[in-house]
Parts: sequence; structure tokens; C-alpha cells
Amino acid sequence: MTTHHRQPLDRLAQAMIALLALVIGGMVLFGGPAASKVRDFTWQNRQIGAEDTAFLLTFSRPMDHTSVEQNLTIEPPLPGRFSWAGRRMAYTLNFPAPYGNEFTVSLPEASDRFSGPEAKFMPFEASFKSRKRAFAYIGVEGEDQGRLMLYNLSTQSQTALTPKNLTVMDYKPYTQGDRILFAAIERGQNTQQDQALYTVTTGLGDDTNNSSGQIETLLDSSEYQNLKFDLSPDGSTIVVQRVSRNNPGNFGPWVVTQDQPPRRLETEPGGDFIIAPDSQSLLLQQGEGTAIIALNNAPDEQSGETLDFLPQYGLVMDVASNGSAAAMVSFNQDDPDKRFTQTLFWVSNQGDEKPLINVTGSILDAQFDPTNELLFCLTSQLLEGETYQVQPSIAAINLSTGDVETLQTLSPQPSVHMSLAPDGLALLFDETTPSATADNSVVLDDGIAIATSKIWLLPLYQTSDDRLNKRPQPVEPQALPFAGINPVWIP
Repeated sequence: MTTHHRQPLDRLAQAMIALLALVIGGMVLFGGPAASKVRDFTWQNRQIGAEDTAFLLTFSRPMDHTSVEQNLTIEPPLPGRFSWAGRRMAYTLNFPAPYGNEFTVSLPEASDRFSGPEAKFMPFEASFKSRKRAFAYIGVEGEDQGRLMLYNLSTQSQTALTPKNLTVMDYKPYTQGDRILFAAIERGQNTQQDQALYTVTTGLGDDTNNSSGQIETLLDSSEYQNLKFDLSPDGSTIVVQRVSRNNPGNFGPWVVTQDQPPRRLETEPGGDFIIAPDSQSLLLQQGEGTAIIALNNAPDEQSGETLDFLPQYGLVMDVASNGSAAAMVSFNQDDPDKRFTQTLFWVSNQGDEKPLINVTGSILDAQFDPTNELLFCLTSQLLEGETYQVQPSIAAINLSTGDVETLQTLSPQPSVHMSLAPDGLALLFDETTPSATADNSVVLDDGIAIATSKIWLLPLYQTSDDRLNKRPQPVEPQALPFAGINPVWIP
């Protein structure tokens, strides 16, 4: 009789069969495959800002799209649209999330594409929050006079960011809201020619350990006067108009970048300027037009090189966040019928243009809303009479239809500022009362001494439908309980 010995391969096969039988039995007893679930949520426990426009959900399996879209909820609601790529779902907001809120994302049930009606899903819930509603301004009364102040609407708290020995002349918040770039002179000085550039921390932003009031000097005024300045959207570049103290003919824009010495931008001197949304180019007023200047060396361009020139526009008010268009001012020098007036134009990056509004006074400011479909404008009209007076007003322009909605008419005054909230829900503006003397008064850039100034908060939408349909409505503004000038929202 012959005895057959089992080979190792036979023993392995029998073991695998036994293991598979156990797995099948477990699936029968305990309900089938593991439940599908959300593996990753990109806004989990994050603080988001206006630049955060979409979040991603990554699932463990390919999902039935309809089941996810019908069951996903966000509280408070954030209107948006869905898109898919494999196991990833993107939700893109129609508008930035309103600041000062906490949000909860829930997906209690959903189905994957291949497991059938008995498939299980692990319920998902997560939270995130938007940045605090806060703005900065320059104080004009008491101990706050000339100091950079921070007001947190979310907590109803007020903080002095700069010390008493500095008088702040102008400032620009960084995009992340954690710092502010500002120009200031020593207390007792009354000239912009002596201002130095500093940064100060706000105590806001993503870094919870960032305390407010930490000041760093960027540029002193020992060799050069520091005049007009702008901060790039990415926070990496500052452009400053500088004048040599030893040679006043040596003036023009300088570029300041992190960990690099300031350098002169090799271009013709000009007037007003802003840095483009790409943070790589400068829109500089030169002569009666606007030049687009490269800020940094690149493979196909050199720093200071003129990339384009727009001869018919003397000022650039704002550029859309996606770079698709700009709000630009024409002084109508070539049109005798419009002489001594200004016209605001919408100009696309393809060269298309259309006039939006014409004024007998000045176009003081224009800011695109977060959707780039509305333009909020601060303008003034010349009043008839023996003395020169202009009356400012704030209006919203629908860029698709051209419709102009006047939101607020202000009393005649020499100076006014406007700032649109990063979430697009409200405006800030100031209302100044001039002083007869500059003694112990805040002095504006144009030399006007201010006795006092109110700051007003202007809501832009009365209902959620107004917001969805891009219809800002006139609403009674709210006077804030302190005096200040030049209010600017923290991004």
C-alpha cells in the first residue's frame, strides 16, 4: 500500500481555504463589508478666510453622488455647488463664508456605488470657523489720537496696536490678518517726509499664539523719505515711493522683499500705484496713462520692464481678485464735453472696456466685491455755489447690467474713506469734521486737520435673496461708539 505525503503547497492551499471560509462566515454573520466613510475633510477644525472658496471631502470608496449631495448639510447654510473627481467631492462656495461664524458640516447617511441597498455608511460631522469680524482705524481723540486701533466686532473689544509716541499716517493689513504694515512719524512731527515703515501684529490670524502690538521696523527715514506705499496680496513684496534726502531728483518706487535689502525699481518715476493681484507686477501712473511694470526678474521679463501701457487711464482704483478686469479712471482730457469731469471704466484683461459712472467731482475709491460682479464706488459731485464744496456718495454698480444703486449720500466734507468687508456683507466709511488749526489734531495726507470723525457701519443686504441675486439695498448705517478715520477691514 502506497502512502501519499502532503506537500507544503497542499497545506498552504488548505489553510487559505479555511481562512476564506472564516471570512465569508464573518461577513454573513456581521453584515457584509466595512461601512464606507469620509477619510479626509480639508477644512477640519480650520479657520478660513475670504480666499478659501472650496473644501474637499475624500471618501473611502466611490460614492453615489446624488446620495451625498442630497444628505450633506452645512449649518449655518453656505450656498455652493458640487463637483466630483473619483472618490473626491469638491464643494465650491458661491460667496465667501460670513466672518465671525462657526460652521458644522454633516453627512448622516450616503451610499457607495457598488455595495447595493444594504451598504452601510459611517455618519460624518466636522466643524470649522471663519475669521473674526475686525477692522483697524486711526484714532483721533484722547489717548487714541494718532494710534492704530483694532476693533473686534465678534467680541466687541478694542485694542491699541501702536504706542503713544508714534502717529500713524497710513496702513495696509496683510492678507492673513495677522499683521499690519503701517507708516508713522514720531509724536510732535507734522510731516509725511519723516515717516518710517513698520509692521505690527494684530493677535488675529491662524496663529493663536500671535499676541497683538509686536512692532518691527522695516524702513527708517534717515537717507530717504518714504511716501506712498502698497503691499502685495501675497504679503511678500512692498513697493514704496522714496525720495533721496541728499538729491531730491533721485526719487521713484523701491521694492522691499523679505530678507533682501531694499532696491530701486528701474523704471521712470510716476505717481499713484497699486500692486496687481498676481503680486508680480505694478500698475503705476506715468504721465497721463498707467504703466504695468514687472516687479521681479522672470524667464521672459526683467524687473522694471514695462509690460504694457494704457494711455487713456490716469488712475487704477482696484483690480479684480482673479485679474480678469480693473476699475480705472479717465480724466477726459481728450473730450471737450467732459472736461473737468472724471469717468470710471471697467477694463478687462483682454482690452474690452465700458464706462460705468461720470462725476463732476472725483472718483475717490472703487472696490470689487468677492464675486467680481459688483463694484462699490466712493465718488463726489461738485455742489453749485460760490465756495468749492463736494458731496461724497457711495454706490454699487452691477457690472453685468450697468445698473447703479446709490447706497449712501454723505454730508459735504473734504475727505472720506471707504472699505468693503472681505466677505462682501458690509461697508465701513468715515465722516470727518475739519479743525480750524492743526494743533493737537490728526492731519490727513492732504494736509487737512481733523477735529473729530465718526465711523459708520453700512450693511449691504437686507435678505439672503438680495445677496444671492447681487442686489445691495440702501440700509440705515450704524454709528460706531468711537471716533476715528480711515477704517479698513482685516482680511
